[in-house]
Amino acid sequence: MATQVKMENVDRISNLPDSILGYILSFLSTKEAVATSILSSKWRYLFALVSNLDFELDESSQMLKISTIKSFMCFVDRVLFFHNTVNINAFRLRCGKRVDSDRVYGWISAAIWRGVKHLGLSISLDNFTLPGVLFTCTTLITLKLETNLVLNVPKDVCLPNLKILHLKSIMFPNDDSVESLVSSCISLVELIICNCSTKKCNISHNSLKVLEIIRSVLYGSLVIDTPVLAYFNYTYSVAREYSLKNLQSLIRADIAFLNIRFDGHQTKATAFFEGISNVNILVLSSTSLKLLKCCEPLPIFPKLLHLNLYCDYHNFERGVANLLTDSGRLQSLFFYQEALTNLPERVPHCILYQLKVIEISGFMTNKDCIGKAKYFLENATVLMKLIIRTVPFLSEEQKLRIYQQLMASPSKSKQCCILVV
Repeated sequence: MATQVKMENVDRISNLPDSILGYILSFLSTKEAVATSILSSKWRYLFALVSNLDFELDESSQMLKISTIKSFMCFVDRVLFFHNTVNINAFRLRCGKRVDSDRVYGWISAAIWRGVKHLGLSISLDNFTLPGVLFTCTTLITLKLETNLVLNVPKDVCLPNLKILHLKSIMFPNDDSVESLVSSCISLVELIICNCSTKKCNISHNSLKVLEIIRSVLYGSLVIDTPVLAYFNYTYSVAREYSLKNLQSLIRADIAFLNIRFDGHQTKATAFFEGISNVNILVLSSTSLKLLKCCEPLPIFPKLLHLNLYCDYHNFERGVANLLTDSGRLQSLFFYQEALTNLPERVPHCILYQLKVIEISGFMTNKDCIGKAKYFLENATVLMKLIIRTVPFLSEEQKLRIYQQLMASPSKSKQCCILVV
């Protein structure tokens, strides 16, 4: 019995190898991992084995005490001090203007000197300059910058192993800043530019597969030359000039032009949409569809398989019929019912022989809506699924009535399933 009691008091976790204990601590937050140092002398410095560090100071409250800020800075200092012999895998820092900028500079430098692979910085410091060693770091694989600063890209920038680059709320002062930064990342596969400002955006890269340009101000031209790009997201206004080439590998494009005037955009729109005309999956906002209709001539999408047209700001642009005529391989179509006004007299090839899935949103009980659905049922020979998404105020009884009307309609496809939701 005495032996059994003695065995029950043994601390089996503390007797595990340090490597396993470090792995266990990696599932905790940095703050929680450091807190284990008070458990015993064995655990005092084990937190230094954790290679993923996450520091965040929420400065949203005006009542934040100076002592809290000082405590945060001392905490980061202490953690990095005890990590002087351990490589850092991931380092994330989020803080505001009330943290000492020299300390922040030192923390970032320390992470880089210890071979950080994944670096995320969300900082709001006035007149802050990133450490120069950041731009020549050979270990970085992921870099996410969210800072309200002017980013002067040095001429000797070289990030040979960087694969993921996210830039948010950054102003590039020089015309070639974006081009210099991107071209220095020879292994880059994902680039996201969000809420940034630049005079010229030149993205030419042979390995880039994902590109997102979101709500970023382009005072000049947008040049994209990316032969293996698979996904492209563009959400903002019209740039002064477009040059999109070598996008033959493009699989999906999400396009949402915002706050635009349509006068004088014909040449720009044509250059933009012709550049992405090899896409397989195209998602367009109503405003983007309206801009597409400005093109002369209207681009042909020979490889388009899936088309999704959604309304933005209750704006329902009409122009689906034109796209259907020039998209002979289209297999699925998602659109808001008001976008299709005139049913093509000559049934497009894609409806006759290719369309398998159709989803119509904003559906109501009127004859116009029913007529549109019947048009597809009567002409689509390989249609497998027709999904009707009704407006929110329709009752279940009204939905059932729509379903019954469509089920009673002649259907060219013998395997079509109709869903009314």
